[in-house]
Amino acid sequence: MTDLRSLKTLLAVVEYGSIHLAARSIFISHSTASRQIRSLEEHYGTQLFERTSAGVNPTAQCVAVADFARRTIAESELLADSFGEYSGAVETVSIVTSTGLGQTVVADAINRLVRMTDRVQVSIIDRGSVEALQVLRNRRADLCVNFSVSSHEFGTLPGVRKVAEVEATNFAILDGHHPLADRSSLFISDMTDFPVGTLPAGNTARMRIEQAVRAQGQVFSPSLEATCPVLMLRSLVGTSMIAMMAGRTIPTNLNAVGCKAIPIIDPISNRATFRSSKPIRAANPTASTSWWRL
Repeated sequence: MTDLRSLKTLLAVVEYGSIHLAARSIFISHSTASRQIRSLEEHYGTQLFERTSAGVNPTAQCVAVADFARRTIAESELLADSFGEYSGAVETVSIVTSTGLGQTVVADAINRLVRMTDRVQVSIIDRGSVEALQVLRNRRADLCVNFSVSSHEFGTLPGVRKVAEVEATNFAILDGHHPLADRSSLFISDMTDFPVGTLPAGNTARMRIEQAVRAQGQVFSPSLEATCPVLMLRSLVGTSMIAMMAGRTIPTNLNAVGCKAIPIIDPISNRATFRSSKPIRAANPTASTSWWRL
């Protein structure tokens, strides 16, 4: 009989196409993940993955087992939820989000929630903007707090509904003595003559600046790639580098370190979106209402 841990490992390998990356994502060793996959193959008497130089690809039999795994895990979660209703167990909520939003919007919301109830446990999954919805779609998170761009529609995700959407203005972050520090606003094209700090590939802010640079017939090559806003801010102090950040992710010590935030005029609207794959319950209605108001 297969256990849920092995089935969860199988789904992670299907998602990442790599046993190594899958093991890292669920915090187990590579050898443990490999052993669990081998055990599943022995249990079902068939090869579940084809090994290639680039990773692993699921076989047709693996796709069938993965469908079974999703149903089994979902049924187990529902059963556990039903037990929790009778036992008064603590509700667990998993949130997938970017580092910037996690350090600001999500952290503030969790703080408000913890002040209201001790009956909720929160687990944070840190991913890039594009990866985040994939994590939600694969039922590895209950809520996705993410940036979205109107020109990059992710499509309709089965079982996922949008909870809220708010405007998120983009800013150029630069040292107070930067040549552009006196400007009241900037275009993305203004930034390309200077070293640029931005998020890694796969994030919506990165996509926009790449589009602007390509429109000028150039290739975008950032001087710094980082997911942490604090690291980005400290790195550009006293330099000519410019970082692009959403307003909600700018560190609170911006002025203290002698930096400025200048609005970026961007025709592509950026929004922070909150999507959920299942209702999020809390121990009392007030806490639940506050959570939806993220």
